[in-house]
Amino acid sequence: MYTSPDEARSDLFLAGAVFLLGPIIVDLLLSIIPLRRLPGAGTVLDIALPLVFTVLVPYLLIRYRNESLRSYGLGPSPGALGLGVLLGAPVVVAAVVATVVEGDALGDALPVLFLADGAVVLTLARLASWLGLAGLAVYGTVKARDAFRGDPQTLRTTAVEIGRVVAGVSVVATVLLALALDISLGLLLLPLGVAGAVVLAVRSLRGPSSTTRPTLLTPVVLLALGPFALSFDAFRFVTGLWLAALLAGIGLAMGMLMTARRSAYGVVAFAVVLALFTPLSAIGR
Repeated sequence: MYTSPDEARSDLFLAGAVFLLGPIIVDLLLSIIPLRRLPGAGTVLDIALPLVFTVLVPYLLIRYRNESLRSYGLGPSPGALGLGVLLGAPVVVAAVVATVVEGDALGDALPVLFLADGAVVLTLARLASWLGLAGLAVYGTVKARDAFRGDPQTLRTTAVEIGRVVAGVSVVATVLLALALDISLGLLLLPLGVAGAVVLAVRSLRGPSSTTRPTLLTPVVLLALGPFALSFDAFRFVTGLWLAALLAGIGLAMGMLMTARRSAYGVVAFAVVLALFTPLSAIGR
């Protein structure tokens, strides 16, 4: 079903507002209503809330607009899953190398190993968070095509332009954090791992794929909203900026995958790898 630019923008802004403000409102409500004291309620909330904040509103809007899920990349796309797994590899390697060199437990880098300790709920919550972000990135990329107008560019050119800005912010935030904390390999290598994922996404492009800057910028901004928050505490501000830059880079890679392959499966595979095999937090609040 056709949606006008105004309708697409309103849908996109509503999804973004719920993602940004939803956790704040729910935390306030839970501080008043002791729902977590009920048996099993905490477990359900930990797993369900990330999906509520990210993909519930997009799903309801898709149903309301009578749109087909196939337009959001749920059709067949050979090779998309494998490419998504491949993009996660640099982040996994960066996390493992940093953990091994610093002498920490390998489970710190590979959350899937927490299952051996019985922390199934934690792993499921991480998986729900990352899958929710993947769904939000897919929705944002598709909706932005109708919501925003821009001059067509090659996907490669647009990705490189946005990637340079994200990399610059990441470098500044990393330097500031390094000045405030003891320098750790994780602090230095994780941004490099995300950069590696973006580079692989660029190099995997085949043919003259085209997009607009607003289309590719939308998932970048959406994912960066999660961990970033204005704060009068300088350390919290810089930490949020660092995490936001990492999530922005991941949003860029997801947006490229969705634009080039027209498939959500690669984005989902990328998210699963990040959830199970890296220490990155999907929503850093």
